[in-house]
Amino acid sequence: MTIRRLDQTPVAPTTRSTETQPSNTVKSATPQARNTVADTSGFTPATKALTNLTGAAAREVPLPGPLSPTSKEGQAAIQTTLSYLNQQNSGGASLASLRGGNGPSFDASKAFTPRTVERDELGMTHVRMDRTHEGVKVFGEQVIGHLDRDGKMDSVTGEASVIPEGLGTKQLKLSEKDALAIAQKDFAGKTDKAPVLEKVIFQDAEGKYHSGYRAELTNTTEANKSPRRMNYLIDGDTGKVVEKFNQMGGIEKPKAGATSPSTVTGTASPNAKIEDLKTTSSKITLTDDVTIDKLKLDLDLGHTYRGDLVVKLTSPSGKTATISDRAGGSADDIKGSFDLSQFAGEKTKGDWTLTVEDKAKADTGTLKSWTLTATAKAEEPQQPPPTTGGADDNTLYSGKVDLSTKQNADGTYSLEDSTRGSGVVTRDAHNADDASKATDFKDANNVWGEAKDDPRSKAAVDAHYGAEMTYDFYKDILGRNSLDGKGEKLISNVHIENNLVNAYWDGTQMNYGDGDGKDSGPLTTLDIAGHEITHGLTERTAGLIYSGESGGLNEAMSDIMGTGVEWYASQKNPSVKFDFSVGEDAWTPTNGDPNDALRYMNDPTKDGYSVDNYKNYPKQTEVHGSSGIANNAFYLLVQGGTNRTSKMEVKDGIGMEKGLKIFGRALTTYMTPKTTFSQARDACIKAATDLYGATSAEVQKVKDAWSAVGVETKK
Repeated sequence: MTIRRLDQTPVAPTTRSTETQPSNTVKSATPQARNTVADTSGFTPATKALTNLTGAAAREVPLPGPLSPTSKEGQAAIQTTLSYLNQQNSGGASLASLRGGNGPSFDASKAFTPRTVERDELGMTHVRMDRTHEGVKVFGEQVIGHLDRDGKMDSVTGEASVIPEGLGTKQLKLSEKDALAIAQKDFAGKTDKAPVLEKVIFQDAEGKYHSGYRAELTNTTEANKSPRRMNYLIDGDTGKVVEKFNQMGGIEKPKAGATSPSTVTGTASPNAKIEDLKTTSSKITLTDDVTIDKLKLDLDLGHTYRGDLVVKLTSPSGKTATISDRAGGSADDIKGSFDLSQFAGEKTKGDWTLTVEDKAKADTGTLKSWTLTATAKAEEPQQPPPTTGGADDNTLYSGKVDLSTKQNADGTYSLEDSTRGSGVVTRDAHNADDASKATDFKDANNVWGEAKDDPRSKAAVDAHYGAEMTYDFYKDILGRNSLDGKGEKLISNVHIENNLVNAYWDGTQMNYGDGDGKDSGPLTTLDIAGHEITHGLTERTAGLIYSGESGGLNEAMSDIMGTGVEWYASQKNPSVKFDFSVGEDAWTPTNGDPNDALRYMNDPTKDGYSVDNYKNYPKQTEVHGSSGIANNAFYLLVQGGTNRTSKMEVKDGIGMEKGLKIFGRALTTYMTPKTTFSQARDACIKAATDLYGATSAEVQKVKDAWSAVGVETKK
């Protein structure tokens, strides 16, 4: 992706009249306001309004949201973008490549087809266009024209290499029927939706363009198998499947071999000389932050008179324990394991210091190596604090909440919220393989999840609450009216299949499994709901392809926004515990560790599978494993800290709200289907520039965070 700036003047923010959400039409209690959020992370103020982001003077602009491409405003924005591209016949290299190298005769209206036009809260307008070549769609390639609040070009985002002439008009040897048969053979199973087949031009991993077909085959109902929406890119002459990927993600279980987060270890091998009447020291830095139950020291210290030595260990908090106080007389060496349970209750994170003080002359030695092994204390799950007011609906994971529901003609109530966009609906799939026969939940008194209620409704309460909080989060933090910007209805189906350890967005709605009771409970936590629904947001905006670097970004954006939903809800609901782990509330409910999770944004390597730095991307290209790169960049931006692999530190952080606005804007406004990690960095820098100004501290923190995870702007 190339972002070409036409000027460097930051766009001043605008205020907009916040639409007052209707109160719950069923319950008498007034819901809490959704237009302010307290942010206690980083160096942001504890409580602040969500408008006037840079403090610049604001002025009224039309309300944000999608514009019809055929409307007067939409057409004007499209024509401005096309005219700009046409005028760049002798422009910079970036725009020359965007034009496909077609020279002076280039006609942008034939090379790009408008997809969407959107106006944002800053008053900017963004025209997203699909690339075509000789009348044929180019798979995964887009450009986005960005217009300032006055309708003038600000920048262009996108990347497009030169495509050989005649590739779009050539006659393919492979028929559509034969191409579909090739895809169906590889799919090796039935489909539950009509196959999609289209002629496309696509680029392979080496950069060569092919003329051929894209086939999409879907099955979400096959028992005991993960849902699939397989995409195949097939060469139109040879019939070779050049690339295939499953565009349908889900909450994935960490792979075998993951290390237990309940044990933290660190080793140092200083081989430091112990001199007469001097003190030798060595440090181990532990990055995991757990509460110690037991601590063991394994020490290998060579010396010819151990009675000369005083050996001590000091924790990050300053607490000190004596390992040996001139004990052992003339015996040699201090080797073995030492129980240091006196550190129980201490936190592991930080610098641990071992000191060896020689108290007498004549004998010397060497501090060869030492290892710390901390066993984490299994903490008791916290009980949700009592709540007051209208919060009387009982969840599995978020305490008592206040749901918006619908009263039916027979006097019962169903989980249908008409106060948010086009609605939020939650249904019972009856443990079927799909939601085609899902039905409404019913409740007699509109107090959901009571002990006397059908236990099946508990997971539904969480799913409904999760969807409502995701809608509110998009609106209040990202300035977006649901997935499509136009209030798209959010449909959730719970009790999919039997004991399904998964949750997934299928392109139109959410589907939640109940878990198996061992690997997971019902997968309806706030962060999982926000994660999966954000796959829908990504599909409606950037369209990140679920493969390679764009696939890792797709997963990371869902992790980031899912964590954002949990943070957002925690500002309103004291029962919600916010952290930087993914799915921790539902994961392994019976193993005694309430803190283990699917993924860890503060330390992605903690799951034994993910990577946290781009230098290790070639070793881990699977989309869940590579998501750790962007996940850690976000964490460092928000909280500050040190990347485990690079050891680079980001001092302090900018707080959750600002970090979410930057990453959210980068996703919806500046990313395209084939965005790479480097291009994602550029997108975040551009988003931060729009929001806070090119010379702001926020822009510098964005650069620092991405650099810490090994991602730089490509020259």
